[in-house]
Amino acid sequence: MKLLRLCKINFIQWRINPKYLAVFLYIGLYMWNGTQGYVEYCRDVGYPIRPWLFPLLPGDRRFFLLIYMAFVLLLSDAPFRNRQQQFVLQRVGKRSWIAGQLAYLFLTCLIFTAVVWLFSWLFQLPVLEWGMDWGPVITTVANAPPPYQEYGISGLRYGCMQGATPLEAMAWVFPMMVGVSFLLGEIMILCNLWLKKGVGNVVVTGFALLPYLLSSLVDTPYAGRMLLWISPLSWLDRSLMGSANQGLPSYGYAAGMTVGLCILLGIVIICTIHRCNLETDKE
Repeated sequence: MKLLRLCKINFIQWRINPKYLAVFLYIGLYMWNGTQGYVEYCRDVGYPIRPWLFPLLPGDRRFFLLIYMAFVLLLSDAPFRNRQQQFVLQRVGKRSWIAGQLAYLFLTCLIFTAVVWLFSWLFQLPVLEWGMDWGPVITTVANAPPPYQEYGISGLRYGCMQGATPLEAMAWVFPMMVGVSFLLGEIMILCNLWLKKGVGNVVVTGFALLPYLLSSLVDTPYAGRMLLWISPLSWLDRSLMGSANQGLPSYGYAAGMTVGLCILLGIVIICTIHRCNLETDKE
């Protein structure tokens, strides 16, 4: 119950600080702009679209990068030291306080992922049809060599849907996006606690840019495949997952590293917080 109360204090800031409204407004407008092309295309060809764009978004690295930068902004002040927190620290102590911050971080990652999933199909309601397959529209766009520029549709990668049903793809991308976001949030907290404030933003932005950098290394596949092993956001792209024999990270490696690093960094944060000088009154 103590952790829930600490989370509630942070969520109250969502009503006070306009940054949070701006972030979710940006996500909504960006997703609306990015999905309207599908609505026009469906009306022209006369076919509905299935609500399964979400697990394919990481395959469009440029589009996904601009979505994920909103997440970096959402956590830009982690571990959320404001003037109100000095009274919370005095009452609960540093370890309980940082445990509450980690719980809040996890819930924020879950909400962020759920919002992106919701917006991935919400704006397509006029031409949406629920079904358990990918549907002709998504399959056609993913198999086409160039993107449909006249409709403003971003290119989808067929490898993200190959060999998997939509539910199987969702079962991988959704929890992995929550886990990877939590991992990057922990990295931001560690950097902002132990280094100068703002360093965490730079580090996490670098991780967000890694998948986009990989797309520019198509002419040097060896270097690109090496970076895949240290690029958590690339693990969301199912077209880049394979086996060690192919030089690609496996699903087991990605899941194991994400969970293992989340646990390890969480322990490090909680066990070392007593050494940090939390000057909340100056934040």
